[in-house]
Amino acid sequence: MAPLDYFLNEREYLIACVERFPRHRLSDAACRGLHPDHYHPEVGPPRRVDLDRCRSCPIQLECVALALRSEQPDTRTGWYGGLNPEEREILASHLDLPLSVDELEPEHDRTHRAVELRERGWKINDIATELGCCRRTVQRHLRGAA
Repeated sequence: MAPLDYFLNEREYLIACVERFPRHRLSDAACRGLHPDHYHPEVGPPRRVDLDRCRSCPIQLECVALALRSEQPDTRTGWYGGLNPEEREILASHLDLPLSVDELEPEHDRTHRAVELRERGWKINDIATELGCCRRTVQRHLRGAA
């Protein structure tokens, strides 16, 4: 089965995860505890061992949903659920998602939540996991609130 076929066969569940991301599932991620740079290399794809871990992860669908939920189409980066940015773009076009990222959760709410968690002493990676976004987005929220 081609990589995208797996995700397209789970279309309804994937869309449900994009609309209401199941944050509690992130604790099951095979990459939990690894540095995000493993899946966001400066040049080229991640190492084979990292992609194999990603592709065999028990929350592969949820991971792709996280990416589709939190990234803007013109700034897709990194690997999520074993898919690169171009593959996620193709998947997103096939899903015809009913909601835009902005409609899912108001930006000011996410900024407020990021600031609140940071003030409680949370680390950037943990805030990103809680908000269902990447570290760069958390840093953007924190800078915007300063």
